[in-house]
Amino acid sequence: MKFAQHLSAHLTPEWRKQYIEYEGLKKMLYMAQSQAPLPGVTEPAAIQRYYASFEERFFQISEKELTKINTFYAEKLAETQRQLATLQNELEGVLDAQQEDGVRPSRQWWSILYRPNRHRARHKAICDLKLAFSELYLNLILLQNYQNLNLTGFSKILKKYDKMFHATKGANWQATQVEASPVYTSKKIDQLITEVESLYTNQLAGGDRAQAMKRLRVPPLGLTQVSPLSSN
Repeated sequence: MKFAQHLSAHLTPEWRKQYIEYEGLKKMLYMAQSQAPLPGVTEPAAIQRYYASFEERFFQISEKELTKINTFYAEKLAETQRQLATLQNELEGVLDAQQEDGVRPSRQWWSILYRPNRHRARHKAICDLKLAFSELYLNLILLQNYQNLNLTGFSKILKKYDKMFHATKGANWQATQVEASPVYTSKKIDQLITEVESLYTNQLAGGDRAQAMKRLRVPPLGLTQVSPLSSN
């Protein structure tokens, strides 16, 4: 499967405009190659100016794309962190109330009468929290997939640049710009995924990790889960 097809098939539709414009960058490369002045017909200085001008435009656009991706990734990461903190507070509140009922039984008649209602309300709160944690987990996996797809996109388009124009600027840009950017260096998304898995297992699945992962499991989205990608 070509990467452009893979990207289109695995991106999150609501975030479509936030992904690398891989197809556009690839077309830019092929157009520059097809419109390049021919040696023997054009002076070497003119050929050099042509390629220098194209290189400048290509990496300006690449930088704009990388900035867009880093900004969106940071925003979504902060959003998921806020959601996790909120859910943790809600879960602590429900568990604290549950523990208080267990250690502080009341002899008042109205407490005994309404205890089933409190139990149902707490059960509903736990069910709602399980659903909320599952939704958060899905969002984290989607964001991890966003990170992986964009990094793969940059790696492939920069390698293609070097191959087509017999250059090394693509590899240098990958090392100095892409691999130095937050979307590449940040491991926070992996930490959050592990944290949610652990929290759900220990607090909502009675320590049963298999049960927890069954509830949290989402369809495979990673690059290693699909058919091999071609170099295009």
